[in-house]
Amino acid sequence: MLVIESAVAYDGLPISSGGAHGLGRISARNALDSWIRFLEKCTEASPIESWFDFAVTPGLTIDAQVARLIEQEFPRSPDRFNRVFVSENRVEQALSLFESIEPLPTNQWGMAPVWLWFSADFRLRSPSGPMLWPGQDPALFGHFQTPGGVTLGASSTRLTLQAKRSMGLSLSVPDATDADLGEIVPWLQAALPMQLSSKHWSRWTLTKNGRAYRGRKIAPGPMADKRGPQGRPG
Repeated sequence: MLVIESAVAYDGLPISSGGAHGLGRISARNALDSWIRFLEKCTEASPIESWFDFAVTPGLTIDAQVARLIEQEFPRSPDRFNRVFVSENRVEQALSLFESIEPLPTNQWGMAPVWLWFSADFRLRSPSGPMLWPGQDPALFGHFQTPGGVTLGASSTRLTLQAKRSMGLSLSVPDATDADLGEIVPWLQAALPMQLSSKHWSRWTLTKNGRAYRGRKIAPGPMADKRGPQGRPG
């Protein structure tokens, strides 16, 4: 099997930063619209997975009436007690329901007891046309995963709506040169609702024995200073 020798990875933000980019003071609807626009413009995405999460929030418990309201509309997961799943054709209803229970109570860290999640895997398009960027297959990298959690050859994103809004992005671009990144990064930035970080990019190169990949930090430059719609620094 063909093995790809390198890939550039973006691992979003570390867990210490919440694992995602904050979207600032943006409505739940605008956050979801911006996230979906990014997927439509820049990716070929898997079906969106969505669920309500009755999060374990220090200092808060979920209001029983709110829990009943959600569970009347959507089924609770049989294997994940705190999750209430939303089918893809009912995303609009889930968003409207979430809007109806806002504003949510928060604890001293700004966390709420109800979260609405959206998640999708995707393959990146080319910035020069509708075709897919080549080599996006984890098997071509031996399913290697970086310490930051990026599986080379695979990309994913998630949107979290609670009292705050945030977006996570895990990105892998096979065989991307510095010149390629000079086109890809501004193209992505123009479509994203948050500012990409210059500190969380790395290039992973196949070791001489062909058994693993070795990474080094890079800073695609110049990083675009554009911000997507409703954008805020992450």
